[in-house]
Amino acid sequence: MDIGMVNITISLPEQTVRRLRRAVRVTYGGRKGALSGFIKEAIDEHFESLQSEPPRTFRATDKERMIAEGSSLEELASRLGELGVDPRSVRIISSTKISPVARAGFRARPS
Repeated sequence: MDIGMVNITISLPEQTVRRLRRAVRVTYGGRKGALSGFIKEAIDEHFESLQSEPPRTFRATDKERMIAEGSSLEELASRLGELGVDPRSVRIISSTKISPVARAGFRARPS
């Protein structure tokens, strides 16, 4: 499928335009379409960064003091172990919301 090009008009501060043209000249030289290519790449990178999930970190705190930090619960537990801190004695906070896990089941007594 062929996607056509569309012209848009934007207004930018003069200083921003100077910096943009300088960056394009350094990156692409004087090639035809260099400015459009530079802007397209910047926009595509920005959209990708919006779609990617932010990195999650876990922090172990004791009242107001941070004790350890890790990118996963396993890493945090390992660091707490190295420090000799019981994970049950600290509060663990995630930088992003964790969806709850729902579990259901029942127990029956043997008859």
